[in-house]
Formats: sequence, structure tokens, C-alpha cells
Amino acid sequence: MVDLGGLHARMRPELDQAMNDVLQASAFIRGKHVEAFERELNTSLELDGHVVGCGNGTDALLLALRALDIGPGDEVIVPDFSFISTAEVVAEVGATPVFVDIHPDTFQIDPASAERARTAKTKAAMVVHLFGQCADMDVLVPWAEAHGVHLIEDNAQSLGATWKGQTAEGPAGMLGAIGTTSFFPSKNLGALGDGGAVMTRDEALATRMRRLANHGAERKYHHLEVGCNSRLDGLQAAFLSVKLRHWSDMIARRQAAADRYDALLAQHEGIAAPVRAAFSTHLFHQYCVLLPEGTDRDALQHDLKQAGIPTAVYYPTPLSSQPAFAQGGRTVEGGTPAAHAVAARILALPMHTELTADVQTRVVAELFRLLSST
Repeated sequence: MVDLGGLHARMRPELDQAMNDVLQASAFIRGKHVEAFERELNTSLELDGHVVGCGNGTDALLLALRALDIGPGDEVIVPDFSFISTAEVVAEVGATPVFVDIHPDTFQIDPASAERARTAKTKAAMVVHLFGQCADMDVLVPWAEAHGVHLIEDNAQSLGATWKGQTAEGPAGMLGAIGTTSFFPSKNLGALGDGGAVMTRDEALATRMRRLANHGAERKYHHLEVGCNSRLDGLQAAFLSVKLRHWSDMIARRQAAADRYDALLAQHEGIAAPVRAAFSTHLFHQYCVLLPEGTDRDALQHDLKQAGIPTAVYYPTPLSSQPAFAQGGRTVEGGTPAAHAVAARILALPMHTELTADVQTRVVAELFRLLSST
């Protein structure tokens, strides 16, 4: 699914040098390499704000909620189709996740469903920019402003994407109150370990999130509030700085691979290729198709694996159906039928920077051969 070995082999001399630099400086926690990466990320992606590194993408979401003083008695709107971190952190701060539906074509949060879920207790909405492109920020940004709802952008899969619409414009992660991201190794900008970051245009929020991530302290042994220990380490920051220099090439490779998949899938009927939002760029963290209704996905995946082709399902179970939220969440009136329908049919094909046309041709050929034999 992801060829990190091939990617890192091309960058090996630079990665080795980055490791040597960190070892020589012995700045392993915070320090100059983290500060440099935060500046470089802000500049390279034209975020025009403040970037604060942290331990991982889940911590980034948690820091965002803490900085906005979200807790018991509050409700946070969450798309039902996402990784568990999106809702998990809401429960961790004592608030209630409210699960809403998605668009069946782009898989992004459905603003109409979010509006149906809004109550006097709604304090924030988690906007997940899923699979590499933005949610409908033309609707969500003015909606949030009109109702006093904080938008937290879960940007773990779409860091670097941009929205250029009619009422909202800018980089993903910087259109709401706070953006978050993950540097998990398989992400488009991935570390060689774990890491994450929060980003915002609000200097006061940035200062507080940096303090919260450092045990609530702005200077050693002086703790202004109860925080946590969530810091991006120097080695991962140095590796990320190397990869950031290759950012444009890495994204271009993914987009070229997506174009090839689109062309190959257009030669057949029955499988729906990913829909690209009109006002968003798409970085293709994942390339997810919808299989024909009634397909035995488990059997298809098994047969593809036997043919040497890996696949994955993001995500097989909507969050509202997870046992973890059986007693601790609420679902929008009318339910989330699109999220459940997509979860039953979605399939992720191999997608990474080292993907070749020959490999993609074989993937699609095997996919349709197996589908036609059932």
C-alpha cells in the first residue's frame, strides 16, 4: 500500500545528514530543529500563521479542544466516517461527540447534516479533510461564523491542500479556528516515527497550545495550567525538514498516479473512481474507489492478496457503530445512511510516491478480472 522503503532510499543521503546534525547538536527534545521545521512548514505551505509541533496527530486534536476550553456539557459535531481519533479526543475532554453524515460522493462531512445536529450545546465541529482534499468550506466557514461554532480542521490526510471557493479561500488547516495534522510515517508528509502539529492564525491560541503541550509551562518549573507531555522531537523534525524539500515532487507523483488510475478505471464500468471537489486541490493520501453494490469485499480482498495486490478499507465501521461510543455519543436525527453505505463499499488501492504505471495497470486488471468472475 505504501512504499516507504523506496521513498527513503531516494532521500537517504539527506536523511543521514539530518540524523548526524541532530546527534552533533544533541537537541533531541524541542530545540533548533523543531523551531526550524515549524518555520519551514509555515512558509513552504503558505499557511501564514503559527505552527506548533507536538507528539502525534491525536494529541494535536486534543490540544485544539483544550485550547478552545471544550469539556463537559459541550457537544462537538463529528463526521461519522473517519478514524477514531476524530471522536476519541472529544470523549477524552468530557464533551459529547455528535455523529453526522457525509457526502456520498466526496466522503466529506455533510454541512446539512451538521446543521441538523446543531444545538445550544454545540461548541465546535470537527471538519475532517479526508483522503487528500478539503471538505465544503464555502458552506462550513460561514455556517460556523453565523452560529458561533469553532471549526477544528482535522488535516492529517490533506496537509498542503488548498480551498479556493466563492466564500472561503486558503490552505487546509487555516480556514477555521485551529488546524491539526499528523506526521505518522504513511502520511503524505510523514516522519520516521510519530509526530504531529497544530496550526492557527490566532497567536493567543498558538501560545496556549504550545504551553499545554509542555506540561502547561512557558518556562521550566512554572506551570500555569495542567497540560500534557506532547512534543515533536528534534530528530523527527530534522527528517521532516528533509522531506519538506521534496514536497512538491512527492505530491506531483501521487497526483500523476491518481490520474493514471482515473484513466484505467474509465475503461471499465461498475467501479466509481474518487470524486474531486470542485474548489479543492487533491493530494491523494488515499485513492479510494466504491465497489459495485453487493460485492463481497472480504473475498475480493483475499483474492487480490493472493495475486500479490494489497488493498485496505478506510473505514469499515462508522464511528457511531463502534462499541466505544455505545454509551458516549449521539447521532444526528435521521442517522448517517451515506456513511454506512460508503463504509460497506469503499476500497483503497495502493497509492504512494513510488507507484509505477505498470503496477497500476496490473492492479486494475486484476481487480476487474476478479470482479467479473464473481
